[in-house]
Amino acid sequence: MSNSIDNWVSGSAVVCNGIPGLTKEQRDLCYGNPDVTVAALRGLQIAISECQHQFTWHRWNCSSLTANSRTQKSNVLLQRGYRETAFAYAISAAGVAHNVARACSMGQLISCGCDSTTYKDKTPTKAARGTHWKWGGCSHNLEYGMDFSRQFLDTKEKAGDIQSTVNLHNNQAGRLAVASNMQVRCKCHGMSGSCELKTCWKVAPDFRVVGKTLKERFRGAILVAQSNLGNITPLTRIRGKSRKRRPDRRFKKKRRDNNNHHNNKHNNNEYNVGKNKKKKRDMAKQLFYYQKSPNFCEKDPYQDIPGTAGRRCNKTSLSGDGCGSLCCGRGYNVLRQRRTERCGCKFHWCCFVQCDNCTVEEWITVCK
Repeated sequence: MSNSIDNWVSGSAVVCNGIPGLTKEQRDLCYGNPDVTVAALRGLQIAISECQHQFTWHRWNCSSLTANSRTQKSNVLLQRGYRETAFAYAISAAGVAHNVARACSMGQLISCGCDSTTYKDKTPTKAARGTHWKWGGCSHNLEYGMDFSRQFLDTKEKAGDIQSTVNLHNNQAGRLAVASNMQVRCKCHGMSGSCELKTCWKVAPDFRVVGKTLKERFRGAILVAQSNLGNITPLTRIRGKSRKRRPDRRFKKKRRDNNNHHNNKHNNNEYNVGKNKKKKRDMAKQLFYYQKSPNFCEKDPYQDIPGTAGRRCNKTSLSGDGCGSLCCGRGYNVLRQRRTERCGCKFHWCCFVQCDNCTVEEWITVCK
């Protein structure tokens, strides 16, 4: 027994000492859970890959982020308060929680297994068309994944200033993006596939779904400031401070008529009051930022900004991937690119596929 414990301790030390940039708290956590820490780092790699996918055609494309920079917090962008910083923190925390939760259910980790909270009520529940279902299978252990994500990432934020407070908020927003997209999967039981009874369990969503959710939150990120009491408060645009222009006289009668029409319509449709009100946003799920982002156009090694020179762009597009936006007005070059790809593939019985190598030439546009 003592030998197995000694082997475990020495094995943990080898794994954890080989991971650069861990804080004392993270290293202590790793010594006790080396397998979970490895799963967490894989989650960070998945998150950064998803970040690069979501921002492929943006001026900032996550190219400077790595799993090491996320654990070491060595990347300059991670020390700022930009929208991009908010997304980086959120997607990283989501990646750790997501991958650890899935690894638990796959039996890859010693300290956790399937989520047992879904098995508390095993009484079959009647569903549509007379079928019954009950919780079973092996649900992904999101609770454990979120808890380890907090222990692994939130421990780096201690100062209590606006930077740490906002980082902690965005970490949690990332984890909630996983929790709010959990899915239920079921398996039918019964004679000849009659599905008289279904066994259902919860699974974490495909991480692409989490990436899209956080990309939407990035677009609607909320600018915040720190009050004198240390609280984080959203900043809203104050309108109406500037002096209002007096309306033209010729429009006064028209506006009066429109107001009367609106009042009559309102009185005749009292039951519709509040129907079209915008749904209040859940602030816990939103991304917070407190600094205006740079344009990310020019290379700045001191700010970890690679710039957009040499990036491929679409000269016919008017959106973010267009040369006008991506090249920041510097123009673009047209280059001929040659690549080799597989072609003319044939299946031979049995059992292999044989392909030819074809050379393809194409003209591409690249930012100056």
